[in-house]
Amino acid sequence: MSNKPTPHTHGLTRGLAVGLLLAIILDTVGQLLWKFAVERLPDTPTLWSTIEAVAQQPWFLAVVVVFLCQLFVWLKVLEDVDLSFAQPITSLSYLTVCGLSWVMFDDRIGPVKGAGILCVLAGVWLISRGKRQTHADTDTQA
Repeated sequence: MSNKPTPHTHGLTRGLAVGLLLAIILDTVGQLLWKFAVERLPDTPTLWSTIEAVAQQPWFLAVVVVFLCQLFVWLKVLEDVDLSFAQPITSLSYLTVCGLSWVMFDDRIGPVKGAGILCVLAGVWLISRGKRQTHADTDTQA
């Protein structure tokens, strides 16, 4: 039995699954924190006063930290799998952001958004069923 990975494997490694899940979670947290921080900004008449208010708002620092963490997770994910597979999977954050925005910010989810959620779910499911090639796979083919 060979230990070489085979091209176009369907299963996710545990590390890749964790990386994709972390990317979804960090994107969701980042988007919700961003909304939370923006809601706490005072109304300002100029761009400069808005920039000053953002600089004084600690929630924006949290947003930056979360998005930097997401960047590092994303870089690790892309070391292992092609972008055309990983990016659609992380679109599940559209669903988590939508659902949690409804709970946290009273955002309305009507029939059109509901249909969109179903379309995203169907698309992610279809893409996850497709063949993918990891960078390890291409290394063994060289």
